Formats: sequence, structure tokens, C-alpha cells
Amino acid sequence: MVGPNHLNNWRENLKGFIVRKTTPSGIIADEGIRYWQERLLLVFVFAGASLGLFVYIPSVALCIKEDLWSVAVVDTIIYAWVAILFFCPSIPFLVRAITFCCIGYILGLVLLLTIGPSGGGPVWLFAFPIIVAILLGLRISLISLAVNAGTVIIIGILLQFGHMEWGYSTTNPVEKWIVIGLNFLLLNSIVTISIALISGGVQNLLKRQKSMLASLEKSEEKFRVLFEFAPDAYYLSSLEGTLIDGNIAAEKLLGHNKEELIGKNFLELKLLTSDQLPKALELLSKNLEGEATGPDEFILNRKNNETVLVEITTLPTEVGGQQIVLGIVRDVSERRRLEEQLRQSQKMEAIGTLAGGVAHDYNNALSVIIGFTQLTIDEVDPTGPLHDNLGEVLKAAKRATDITRQLLAFARKQPIAPKVLDLNENVESMLKMLRRLIGEDINLAWLPGASLWPVKMDPTQIDQILVNLCINARDAIENVGKLSIETSKVAIDKVYCADHDGFVPGEFVLLAVSDNGCGMDKEILGNIFEPFFTTKDIDKGTGLGLATVYGIVKQNNGSINVYSEPGKGTTIKIYLPRHEGDAVDVQDESVTEIPQGQGETILLVEDDLPVLNLASKILEGLGYTVLTSKKPDKVMGLAEEHPGKIHLLITDVIMPEMNGRELAERLQSLYPDIKCVFMSGYTADIIAHHGVLKEGVKFIQKPFSKRDLATTVRKALDEAKGSA
Repeated sequence: MVGPNHLNNWRENLKGFIVRKTTPSGIIADEGIRYWQERLLLVFVFAGASLGLFVYIPSVALCIKEDLWSVAVVDTIIYAWVAILFFCPSIPFLVRAITFCCIGYILGLVLLLTIGPSGGGPVWLFAFPIIVAILLGLRISLISLAVNAGTVIIIGILLQFGHMEWGYSTTNPVEKWIVIGLNFLLLNSIVTISIALISGGVQNLLKRQKSMLASLEKSEEKFRVLFEFAPDAYYLSSLEGTLIDGNIAAEKLLGHNKEELIGKNFLELKLLTSDQLPKALELLSKNLEGEATGPDEFILNRKNNETVLVEITTLPTEVGGQQIVLGIVRDVSERRRLEEQLRQSQKMEAIGTLAGGVAHDYNNALSVIIGFTQLTIDEVDPTGPLHDNLGEVLKAAKRATDITRQLLAFARKQPIAPKVLDLNENVESMLKMLRRLIGEDINLAWLPGASLWPVKMDPTQIDQILVNLCINARDAIENVGKLSIETSKVAIDKVYCADHDGFVPGEFVLLAVSDNGCGMDKEILGNIFEPFFTTKDIDKGTGLGLATVYGIVKQNNGSINVYSEPGKGTTIKIYLPRHEGDAVDVQDESVTEIPQGQGETILLVEDDLPVLNLASKILEGLGYTVLTSKKPDKVMGLAEEHPGKIHLLITDVIMPEMNGRELAERLQSLYPDIKCVFMSGYTADIIAHHGVLKEGVKFIQKPFSKRDLATTVRKALDEAKGSA
């Protein structure tokens, strides 16, 4: 098994040959060849101090017997030097090495001069440059060779002139010495230079190895840092799946420490569920073939019995001649959660866009149905069957109108008139109606928060939220139950927002509606805000209640959370942004009679002909003079041809040739004081910025009733008179 520990062992062994190291004698040798030079010197000195004793004793005895006292003294001095070098290893290496080499030279020279070439002198002189080459390198060995050559030449000169002779008779001593000396020097040079070159080559090789090792150490250190502190989980394993090593992220991801992981196969650790084993075995088979894999998704079992979704990428590689696998494990649970949230958000946005578009066309049709039905009801006998039939048509149309308004609320396209208000006061004004709505079997608890911050939103939207949530709670409770409405002040920080999608930090007013009904499972919770999604019977719900609440909350820059479990009830919490300002009293406007016209002239522009005919007929019936146009580009000519004053422009917002705002601006060039009323079954930025009406703009939402149109027109004309 190959891992970082094996790499460390290999590196330490190599360092023992290269880096500074303590010798058995306690002396620290230099790097590379010096370590071995130290050890060889110790061998030489040890041999001289121990084995040399057996040579020294008989040699001195022989010298004394032959009356060679000078040789005996030299031998004693030399042996003493060797003993000192052996017992004093603290002496610097160069001093000891040079001294030892000098001892060899002196010993050889003395023996050669006293005994002659037949004694041990030539051997010591021959060994002298070799030992120098081993201990001190090529350059100094060349000097030692020169010393030997000089010694040979000097002896030859002494022999030639009769200043020196050996203790035995020879013929032609000079010629013989020349032959002996030349052979000696040739052989000595070959051996010495060869050993010196080998020693130098070994030293250079070890230096390169040292450099490579240093580079390896740096690379391994970088690898170790990157491996250990990588954000993803890294592991090393055998091709068969036995774990060799893992980093800190791997420990955190799996909940196991390294001791529990290393040396065990992933099958033994039971990191994978049984249904994922075939996929894992396929991955192993690819690794055995030397093929990289991934990223592949797996669900891993953690030590605490939790599961985590991961992506695993593997790369077979070779370390120290053995094949291993480098694996990268990335936790993708959070990424999958965010992707799911994004998909859900995109789906809701797409549904909202579709809902808004459908509502626009639907409202045009409903305007015609409701308007002409109301006009027809006024003309038939109230006691006849036709009156009752038309009443049923009107009820169905109004129910369809409520559905389209809910679709617009979900799509955040509903025109609103926000006011700064106290949420507690609005909820309290609804309590009586809500109690009648949920019935006597359900206890309604009202828990208002103290000193509540004001919020800015349309009061009718608060009514919509409460009605929809209370109806849902009532339907979730079987027989007797409890429903509570609670308000409070809440400050949301960044930590909370990080774990809750759609939330932003800030101060909010909380509106919570809780029940002890049947509750919901996770599957239902994931779909409750989708339009037309319902768990009720077909005839008991449209599936627009919570979709409407969702749209209203988002339109007012709020957030919503739902907490529910099967059998444990449901709590829906709505967070509305705090408004810096004072709340105002919201008064209901009730119109007892339909206001009539006073002969004013109204210019009506609508590209949908049935709606144009309906609005024209209603306005003429109210006593107004009506100029109509289906095409916006014809309006300017119509206005210029009209001899009298035009008091009011009523125009659709979105039309093919020209939008309502552009038309109003052009018409104001002819009639600077003209007032405008915009109408639409759908809203645009011309009238509402993100669904909020601009100040001072009169707007009527399709489908509208006769009373709605009459009231809006009368109010616009009266304000014009007041400002004049």
C-alpha cells in the first residue's frame, strides 16, 4: 500500500545518505560524500590504532635489536598520532584526514630509506595518494602524486651520486630504481586518479540527488498542504477501494476520523446504500483498468446516520511504482437545494406571467358579461323568471371575477392603493367576520403584539390574506379545533436569511396564523403556493387561496414561511417590511346610490369593441356625452373635430398602436386641464411600477360594474372642478 507514510519512509532513508548526519563516534559529517569520507577515516584510524598495535610491537623490538633507534622513535611517534586521532574524534575532519595521510607518507618514506624497496615502504607510499584521493578528493590527490614523484626522483638522485645506499648489494641500482619508480608511479597514478574520479562522481551524483530530494520535499509539502486543507474531501485508495489517506474535509464530511478510515475498504465502512453498490463497483472496475471517472453522484452514509449527496471524481495514478487512486468528493447538497429553489422560483414566475396574461383577456370578456347583464337586469321585470336567471349569470361572472383577481394577486400584477396602517387595527376590524366565516366549533384566538411597527400596504390585501388563511385553517380542522392569529415585531439577520430562501435582513411585522388541523407532508408543502393546486374536493376549492396570499406578500416585498407536519397542524408566518411613518385610519367608503353625470363630455378609447360598446352604453345611461374610438391613432383627429370641451379621457392601458399614457400626453397638448381615467384587465409600468399605482392616477380594474365605473368617473370629474 502506497501512501504519505511510505513516501516519508523512503525520503528519510534517502536523506540518511545525503543530508548531515551524526556518525557512530558522535561527529557530524558534511553533506554527501563527506559522510562516507568520515566513516572511511574512522575505519582507517581504527585499523591503525587496533591492528597497528600488533605491527608496532614487533617492529620496535626488531629496531632495538638491530640498533635502529631512530626508526623505533619514528614508529612510536606515528603510532601515538594514530591513537590520538582515534581517541579525539572532535578534531576537525580535514586536520585528522591530512594528519593520517601524512602519517602514511612518513611511514612509507622511513621504511623505504631504512629498509629499501623490499620492505613495506613502497606499499605505504603507494597507499598514500590513494588514501588522499578517498579522503580529500581529486585535487589534493594530484598533489600527493606529485609528492610521491618528487620522492622517487630525489631517491634516484641520491642513489646516483652515492649519497644513499641500501643495506644489500645491487648492480646498477639507479637503472633498476628508475624502472621500479616509473612502474610504481604509473600504477599509483592510475589507481589514485581512478579512485578520485569515482569519489568525485559519487559526490556530484549525491549532490544532484540532494537537489532532487529538496525539490521533492517542497513538492510533497505543497501537495500535503493542498491535500489536507482543500475545501473538497480528498482521499487516496488502492485500486480495490481500500482507503490509504484522507484530508480534513473528508473527516468532516463522513464524520469519521482517519484512524477509522485508513486501511479499510469502503464496503467494510458501509459508506454506500445497497442500491448504489452496483454503480460503485462499476467505478472500481474502471479504476482497475486505469480509467478516470466522474463526477458521479452518490448518496453517502455519514457516521451519525445522516446522508449527504456528493459528486465523486477518481483519477488512477502511480506513486513509488504502485497504482493508487486519487478521489475527490464534493458535497453538492447545498447546490442541489439552491438549484431546486431556483427552479421553483422560475416555475412560480412563469406561472405568474401566464396567470397575468390569462387574467387580462379574461377580464375583458367578464367586463362585457357583467356589464350587459346588469343593464339587462335593470330592464326586465324583477318578479319574472328572466330576472332570476340573469341574477345567476351575474353571480357566476362575479365569482369568475374573484378568480381573476386572485390570479393577478398571485402574479403580483394586481393594482393596489397602499396606505400606512397599524396591522393590529386591521386584523381587529376583521375578527367578527372571520369568526362567522370559520364557524362556532373553531375557537379563534387573537394575540396582538404590543407597540407594533406600521406597515404600508393596501388594506384590502390584508383582508384577502386573513380570509384565505382562515378558510384553509377551517377546512384543515375536523369538527372542534383552534385557530390563532398573532402579530409581533421581528428582526431578521443575515444568518437567518442564509438558511431561508427569499428572506432579506431587516425589521418586519409578523402576522402568523396557526391551526391544530390535519397538517401537511413535505410533498404537499412543496406545491401549496402553485395556482390551482389543492387537496380539497373539486367542488370545495379552486387552489388559489395560498397562491393569492403568496402573490400579495411578494408584491409588498415581504416573505412567507410555512411550518407543518401531518397530524400536528400548520403555522403560516408572513413577514411584512416595517414602514418608517405613522399609520392612518382606513375608512370604508360605501356608496348608497350610483352617481349620475352632469352632461360632461367623455372621450372613451378601447381597442376591445365589446368593452367599448358596454362602457359607452353605461356612460350614456348615466347622462354623459360620449365620444368613442377603437383606434388610438384616430383620437387626435376626433378631438380636434369636436366643437366643444372634452372633460375626461377614459382609455385602456395597453393598445396595439399606442399605449394609454402616450395618448393622454398627446391629448393634454390640446386640453391641458383634461383628466384621465385608465382601465385595464392587466397592469403595466405605465400605470403601476411593480404593481403599485402612482399618486394621483385614477384607475379602474376590469371587469368593472356600472357602480364602479360611475363612481370612478364622478370622482375624477369632481376633483377636476375642485382644482379649477
